[in-house]
Amino acid sequence: MAESLTPNMEMYLKTIYELDASGQDARVKAIADRLGVRMPSVTGAVDSLQEKGLVEHEPYGAIRLTARGRRIAREVKARNDLIHRFLRDVLKLPEGIAAHDACVLEHVLSPRTVDRISAFLRFTTQCHHGGSDLIAHFERWLADGAADGPCPACEGTGSRRRCR
Repeated sequence: MAESLTPNMEMYLKTIYELDASGQDARVKAIADRLGVRMPSVTGAVDSLQEKGLVEHEPYGAIRLTARGRRIAREVKARNDLIHRFLRDVLKLPEGIAAHDACVLEHVLSPRTVDRISAFLRFTTQCHHGGSDLIAHFERWLADGAADGPCPACEGTGSRRRCR
């Protein structure tokens, strides 16, 4: 978690950042609608974020991220995007599950784990011994329902070390 913020605070920062990036004003109602929470909950969270110097907010006005708030929100968003991509593109989870789980995991994974996921995704595009072929074989393995059996793409090749 960035700077000892709760997952809830990080979620509010990311939501404000996303609303702003989409050209919408980050207002209490828009945040409440996006997160599926009540407006008093948003007001309380925004007050806490303002006390920490992460947002600026005048009553009934738009909520703006401070420079520090924007930096943290970008970090949270980047973690979410990376984890979402890994869950969707590597583990081949359905979009809804990948989006939901990324939203949960972005707050709890260690920086080392996030870095390792990033390294793995880079590896899959650079390694000539597997990379995207490995992911395609994994997808086929899942689709064939052979989650405990051999890789269908390798079966009969005599290879136990890696898919070909």
